Amino acid sequence: MNNLSTKLSLFKALAVISLCLYLILAVNPPALASIHKYSEAGDRVMFRSVQSLRDSDDKAWQVVLYKRVKSGVVNSFNLRLVGFPGTQLDHPVALKVVAGNLELGRAKDIWSESDLPVNVGEYDFKSIVAELESDRPLQLNLPVQGKKDLGLLVPTFAVREWRRLLDKS
Repeated sequence: MNNLSTKLSLFKALAVISLCLYLILAVNPPALASIHKYSEAGDRVMFRSVQSLRDSDDKAWQVVLYKRVKSGVVNSFNLRLVGFPGTQLDHPVALKVVAGNLELGRAKDIWSESDLPVNVGEYDFKSIVAELESDRPLQLNLPVQGKKDLGLLVPTFAVREWRRLLDKS
């Protein structure tokens, strides 16, 4: 009987450990993306974080936060949004960024300074990323033509990575 009791205790302990691991991973899934470093001309370097996210209409977006550093000085910190398929963003319209009930600001649309197609948005994100004090999820209110209040949720793991990107030099 003692052997059966030991096996049951071991089984219960393994079940509890398995449940705990499941709950930890369900609440905080591992980040699949990472920050990449690219050498550019001269002593200029680009650091970027790339995510694939879905908006409130379940359309796919590529979300790229990147910064360019030259001689240790950050020259730009931009957010690029690429909509698929056939999405057309309103330009020039600022991108509203919200964390919970708090509006962090509006990122300036700098699309006109580039050669990008209309399904791409390019925003100056330097002042927004400086406001990120926690890994709280963000809501981006996308200025898509013909849509009102189209939201794109940036999950906790992506915000955490964006905050790490801010500190990279």
